[in-house]
Amino acid sequence: MLMNSTPVRLPVLSDQARRAILACLIFSFIQVADAAPIVVSLGPSHTITSQTPSSSFDALNGTPLDGQSLSVEFSFSNNEFARVFSVTSDDFQAVIKLQTNNLGFAGFLDGTGYLIDINGNEIPGFGITGSASGNKGWMAISLFPLLKDEDGTPNTDLLRPFDFYGVHYDLTFPDIDDPMIHVTGGEFWLSDPSGGVFGVGPGVPRNIVPESGSTLIFLGLALVLAVGLRSWAS
Repeated sequence: MLMNSTPVRLPVLSDQARRAILACLIFSFIQVADAAPIVVSLGPSHTITSQTPSSSFDALNGTPLDGQSLSVEFSFSNNEFARVFSVTSDDFQAVIKLQTNNLGFAGFLDGTGYLIDINGNEIPGFGITGSASGNKGWMAISLFPLLKDEDGTPNTDLLRPFDFYGVHYDLTFPDIDDPMIHVTGGEFWLSDPSGGVFGVGPGVPRNIVPESGSTLIFLGLALVLAVGLRSWAS
């Protein structure tokens, strides 16, 4: 029996719909690629410092800003680790900054995070974070692992000194309702903005403690020289 066939017309997608589909495909690829840690550098080892050099990464390039959640993990190159001393201030932070192709304000990153030990396990903390954003398309989020709450209460559950070998973030991106806006670059660094110091190992002291007497004077002179030389060189 013959049947009449009617041509089927596929819907014509608008340019905006095509861009949205492309952004979703790119983001799906990034989620698969994101399974492996992003390797970043802490700079030279055997270093006592208040801030590591900024380390660029491109693993999140192409990520759209559509309100999605994404887990990101960083590991340190050359088998390095960061050591938190007794003198490290409670304001110590692990920072990631993302640049986008937005010409103005891109919104704020949100989320939590934790430090990672030598075995790849979570170092328990409270996941306190703070966010910043600029009018040139950048946004940043800082993990404060030594704090218990957003009021600045110290996390006394973490006994110092201790080492960590990476940082995990559970991020939520802003939603700016434009599939063409996406991440174009990233930076990572560690910082103690209150003037305390931490170590980049191996080859750093087991601990540095705040104390009085000749030991403090000796350590203080060494730290002033080390930090001063790094600042002069930069």
